[in-house]
Amino acid sequence: MLKFKSCSFVLALLLSSLLLVQGCSEDTTAQKTAMETAPDFEMALFDGGNFRLSEHRGKVIVINFFASWCVSCGEETPLIEKAAHEYSPQSVMFLAIAVDDTEKKAKAFMQKMGLTIPAGLDKTGKIKDAYGLYGMPTTFFIDKNGKISYSHAGVATAELLKHEINKLL
Repeated sequence: MLKFKSCSFVLALLLSSLLLVQGCSEDTTAQKTAMETAPDFEMALFDGGNFRLSEHRGKVIVINFFASWCVSCGEETPLIEKAAHEYSPQSVMFLAIAVDDTEKKAKAFMQKMGLTIPAGLDKTGKIKDAYGLYGMPTTFFIDKNGKISYSHAGVATAELLKHEINKLL
């Protein structure tokens, strides 16, 4: 009995030590934090032209990362489209970035879901990496000075979109 208890104790000690070490290590995949300058990028848009983030300073920018294969992305797409129309007169810009996808599939997804906001494909994964993405959908709210105000991993609700955008106006 004593042998079993001491083995359990040693195992528990090793496990807690491992968890402690992992908790202290640097996580290179963590999302960008609030009030950090949003990484600048340039991307070709599906409808032609290019988008460079730094050229849109002075506007609130909502960047939604999505993928055609992402079931949850389809849940929030109508909400993003509706918010884009509601806030367009107020210097709020929405941008959709397809990640880990093909242009053909991303365009088909957007057409099927009725998403009309400017969009493009992160062909190399550099934008995804710069923003520390680890799941889809993910939405970033960028203030007029180019700082990330908030990032949300998962489906963005209408209430969340409204709350975060209104904070920045």
